Amino acid sequence: MFKQARLKLIGWYMLIIMVISLSFSALIYELIDQEINHFANSQRNRIEREFIVDDGRVPPPRLITIDQDLITESEHRLLFNLGIINIVILVLSGSLSYFLAGRTLSPIQKMTEDQKRFVSDASHELKTPITALKALFEVSLRDPNLKLSEAKQALQDGVSQTNQLKILTDSLLELNHTNNSDSVDLKLNSVKDLMLESVKIIKPQADTKKIKIITHFIPEKLLSDHQKIQELFIILLDNAVKYSPESSSIKFLAKINKKHFIFKIIDQGIGISPKDLTHIFDRFYRADNARTKNGAFGYGLGLSIAQKIVDQHHGKITVNSLINQGTEFIVSLPL
Repeated sequence: MFKQARLKLIGWYMLIIMVISLSFSALIYELIDQEINHFANSQRNRIEREFIVDDGRVPPPRLITIDQDLITESEHRLLFNLGIINIVILVLSGSLSYFLAGRTLSPIQKMTEDQKRFVSDASHELKTPITALKALFEVSLRDPNLKLSEAKQALQDGVSQTNQLKILTDSLLELNHTNNSDSVDLKLNSVKDLMLESVKIIKPQADTKKIKIITHFIPEKLLSDHQKIQELFIILLDNAVKYSPESSSIKFLAKINKKHFIFKIIDQGIGISPKDLTHIFDRFYRADNARTKNGAFGYGLGLSIAQKIVDQHHGKITVNSLINQGTEFIVSLPL
């Protein structure tokens, strides 16, 4: 599809360029042709004036003539040169059109491929809990000797699967909203308030694992979208809590470095392998190694949303990690 679109776009680019080039060539030919004839007539008039000055007589018209063959030859040479120039422009325009068509279609192609991959990944992720629910209820319904306790357990499992579906659909909606909306409501927000509010939301989850969150504030204000930055911090803190062992600690630090706010979230968790580090911000990516062995539940959408939020604020997010030693997320936002 994109190959055909590229060929069509190349054709249109070349057509536009050649129409402009040929129009200018016709204009140049007309102007130069007029100048040639004007020069020839001026030369004849000058010779006539010289004759009159020399002997006072007007020479017969047949003695002073314009060399029409010379004018015709000049016109032919002009046409030939303009033709060569247009052929060169045609070749160059073909190369330029190929490049420009690729640049024009590249973001559209990427967006289409991302959309297809997103739909495919989302369908796959939705299929798993739906299939589990279907199997659970079918098995329960077909069992003629199903006990009340077993029925309750089946319902509890169904609710658990439904909760997972809700988490996934909420994440999908949030990711879609974040990707489709580049606008941010920028206001001056207290860094301390942003951090405290985020920690307050995550604290019950951290308390369950007896994890202590250590914070370091700065008395500054950040020009940002309050809701989005708070969501960013919650995503990173949630990840830190999920992949940290019980009774460990998480550091949530803020400082100013030159022209940027620097936020660090450092855990003592199981870490991320080097081969996974380059993919952790991809949608639906979850490492199959140590980060999934601790039973942490997730669909791999949080960090993708975090990356988009940072991009919307013209910032940068990086990660450092060592297996079994912990992970450090660093968010840099402009002052």
